[in-house]
Amino acid sequence: MDAFTDLEAKPAQRREGEHGGSGSISFRRMMDESQFASGLDFVDFTIVPPGSTIGKHFHHGSEELYFVVDGAPLINVNGRERRVGPGSLSVVRSGEWHSLTNDTLSEVSILVVQARVSEPNGR
Repeated sequence: MDAFTDLEAKPAQRREGEHGGSGSISFRRMMDESQFASGLDFVDFTIVPPGSTIGKHFHHGSEELYFVVDGAPLINVNGRERRVGPGSLSVVRSGEWHSLTNDTLSEVSILVVQARVSEPNGR
């Protein structure tokens, strides 16, 4: 288990219509659950091109963070929508939903971290 990883060492994967969204995204799985002793599921570096979206989806038994590296997407968490920029962080907790829209002319880059929730009420 390596303590370091490099973006260029990870192959990019492309997905169409992520969580029912429109357009495509690409992501690199930087680390997966096999590299953590904790409840972390994965760390992804994701690119959302102009006009693409990550559709509304619920989290049950997991929490997910979106850290905006570049760009200015609209992020909606449980009906609270906000335009965010580089350095912004959003979190969706177990039992909640979120989506991301890139309605700008620039790519959006986000770091996505997902962790399993072990408590029965999801918190």
